[in-house]
Amino acid sequence: MSEWLAMGGHGFYIWSSYAMMALCVAAEMWSLRQRRKAAWQRVDEAREEHESARPARRTETE
Repeated sequence: MSEWLAMGGHGFYIWSSYAMMALCVAAEMWSLRQRRKAAWQRVDEAREEHESARPARRTETE
């Protein structure tokens, strides 16, 4: 098992490359989640602004 982990003397480079790749993927997923949350907040704010700017509907009794 330790021979497999050592990967012919290149284990440190290989496993650190895998670790950096995993870190970058995790950071990208976090960044995407934050941007998605911010985009939905902007959509909600725009929707609220649009609804508040719309005049009230008149009913037939008025």
